[in-house]
Amino acid sequence: MRARVVTTLLSSRWTFFYKFVLPLLVLGGLGFGAWRAFKHPDEVHMPPAMTPDYGWVLIIVIALFAGGIIWWTVASLCRIEIDDDDLLISHYRTEMRVPLASVESISGPSASNPKRYTLTFEEPTEFGRRVTLLPPMAWTLMPLGEPEAVRELRNAWETARRAATRRQ
Repeated sequence: MRARVVTTLLSSRWTFFYKFVLPLLVLGGLGFGAWRAFKHPDEVHMPPAMTPDYGWVLIIVIALFAGGIIWWTVASLCRIEIDDDDLLISHYRTEMRVPLASVESISGPSASNPKRYTLTFEEPTEFGRRVTLLPPMAWTLMPLGEPEAVRELRNAWETARRAATRRQ
């Protein structure tokens, strides 16, 4: 039986917040605003060309746009840990184990804030061909530098790829 190696968490502790709580707060707030504008159109301050009676429609359009941006940026966020030569990837409902050597590339950072990194696999996994990592955020004097968690991931990935190449 293989000895259990301590896992190293690569994801930020804020991953759950960004993936689940923030969308609920934003969309819930916009939904409440749309309901309020529908029930009390006289309280809505609209641009001169628009009537207050349809302020709720404008808020729903904004909510759909915000929902699309939120879906695009945080839907693929995963909790990722390194366990020996494997990655433990979790969507908080399901967890899977993927060999670190099966990662094809690590790209990022994204243009969004907070910065996200994408792991692309050689073959599709249970979560698709790509998963997104939100590394721990830290105050630094080098804001353009790569986070420690991503450097650790890249080092482990390169080591696993070299070991897999030697085995072949």
